[in-house]
Amino acid sequence: MKTWNPAASPSAAGNGAGTAENREGREGCMVAQANAPHRRTRVRSATGFPAVGAVVLQRCQFGNFRCRFGPSMDPVSPLAGKHILVLDDVPEFCHELRRHLKDHCRLVTVCTGPLRALRRLKSERPDLFVTTLMMRELGGFDVVRRARGQGSTLPIVMITGYGNAQTPIEAMRLGCSDYLEKPVSPDELRARLGKILAAQQRPAGRPESAPAPALLSADPAMGAVLETVAAVAPSESRVLILGETGTGKQLVAQAVHDASPRRAGPFVEVNCAAIPESLLESELFGHERGAFTGATDRRTGRFEEADGGTLFLDEIGEMSFSVQSKLLRVLQDGRFSRVGGSAVLRSRARVIAATNRDLQQEVGAGRFRADLFYRLHVITLTLPPLRRRADDIPLLAEHFLRRFRGPRRPPLALDPEAALRLRLYAWPGNVRELEHLMERFAALHPGPVIAVADLPETIVRSTAGAPAGPPDLLLHGDYASARAAFELAYLRSTLQGARGNMAAAARLAGLDRSHYFRLVRRQGLDPADFR
Repeated sequence: MKTWNPAASPSAAGNGAGTAENREGREGCMVAQANAPHRRTRVRSATGFPAVGAVVLQRCQFGNFRCRFGPSMDPVSPLAGKHILVLDDVPEFCHELRRHLKDHCRLVTVCTGPLRALRRLKSERPDLFVTTLMMRELGGFDVVRRARGQGSTLPIVMITGYGNAQTPIEAMRLGCSDYLEKPVSPDELRARLGKILAAQQRPAGRPESAPAPALLSADPAMGAVLETVAAVAPSESRVLILGETGTGKQLVAQAVHDASPRRAGPFVEVNCAAIPESLLESELFGHERGAFTGATDRRTGRFEEADGGTLFLDEIGEMSFSVQSKLLRVLQDGRFSRVGGSAVLRSRARVIAATNRDLQQEVGAGRFRADLFYRLHVITLTLPPLRRRADDIPLLAEHFLRRFRGPRRPPLALDPEAALRLRLYAWPGNVRELEHLMERFAALHPGPVIAVADLPETIVRSTAGAPAGPPDLLLHGDYASARAAFELAYLRSTLQGARGNMAAAARLAGLDRSHYFRLVRRQGLDPADFR
């Protein structure tokens, strides 16, 4: 493990050249430029880094620091040119983390107050946000909820020294890109943040990157899936993901990889349904020159590319019997040969497979090998369709509206009746269908409110005359449970339609303001989550 010597860093020279250029902003935040004089202090081991000493900025009374660095950063690193916002109410940890990042980034902003960090998220739009879990003023999970509630879709990384088995699960459900436990080495820190930022890079004109939408959920069934993801990720076991088209199977496979010890290795995806049967074997295992007509060069297969990482075989139910046989051999002993070759190669890739078919039925019908099914059927994750995640539909719709909103487009919100119609719709295309609908609204709707009349005729017609509440709530459980569930759904819809404005939501509901406030408090809702 590399030990960091602060005396060797140019920023640690502390020769007093230049003076601190401090100014007090309207928020009451002190801003310290990079040429501010330093003082030395011993960093406690509780900071989570292996360094034996550190140089930090003199803490100002408002608890915020901003430092600009540029000339020494590595232009090849994914961190180069990026702005990272760091939040922790322990100043020593903030500055130790800043010190390990500053020479690799364009800008590192350090905050020791959660509310000021949230304001900076809105005003400065950093590329990545790093927050700790345990803070006195506001917990890390609450910070993430508020960040998502105010429209931020930037990647968020949670760091803590007080985690338990449920902590990474909750972080993933809230849309965090990664979760780190102290102690974390500087090299691992930069590698993990760099990987996230590299994944965020995209061609100009594409929508802003966002957390995996299918993994944003308040649904118990989806929560159980994410708990299993967290439990199986550290293992080497194969995973079979079942679910209808559009439910997010690829995103779950990526989540397993990202939470596993293989996360630094490649994640290679093969869509078995999109590749002709005659080419799929070559795609998976590669081929030698002259193996078939058109094979003018040796080609590396996906199993070789995924060595040391994860190979995701999507729509494996579409694979032909001949390719299934060769895949079975790899799963049995890790050995394979390129098409047209005799050399035996070995693969250390972890295999995750997914399908929208019932593989047991396919086995019974003779279309899928039983021995291959049992090789794949070690751990199975079944993703619920969107129609069974009614509580997630308004949450996902709002997420997509924010994500696809253009720079000069108005903010959009669903009125309560439109939100209810979306909850009642069957969504045959699942999350993908909802995503495409919200993208069209974000591009074309004049705003600010999406009404029932704006919905596609298919949705309006299929939900016409439907009961005023989610069908699962009305057909199951006792009256008190159904009423409480409907009240929660209705309050969420009105708060969403009013974008968290309690007075406006009360008017929308036609209720006295104080009575509406009591209902919201009783259901444990936070209006800030809808802003």
